[in-house]
Amino acid sequence: MLEQILTRSQELIALYGLNVVAALLILLIGRWAAKIVRKLIQNVMARTKVDMTLISFVASLSYVALMAFVILAVLGQLGIQTTSFIAILGAAGLAVGLALQGSLSNFAAGVLMIVFKPLQG
Repeated sequence: MLEQILTRSQELIALYGLNVVAALLILLIGRWAAKIVRKLIQNVMARTKVDMTLISFVASLSYVALMAFVILAVLGQLGIQTTSFIAILGAAGLAVGLALQGSLSNFAAGVLMIVFKPLQG
């Protein structure tokens, strides 16, 4: 009985162990790359003298988007079907976008005002 459990656990570790290690590597490297991209975006936008509020927003948005991509890659490496997650995220994004259509247009107008600074003296 104990030998069967040990044999079965060794088989499972051999089967899934490499996938788990690969998934952890993808997660660590992806997180590191997302941080580098965030820093790069902050530095480039700071050099072009964009408002700090917009720099923070765009850098955070890019970091979150890249981390979502990394998490989907990790889930795919672990063998979880990610197509349904992507479809759900797309449908939810569309629903939220349509529900907040007026608010999003006001938000976009605010971003444009920060970028172009039309009322600066």
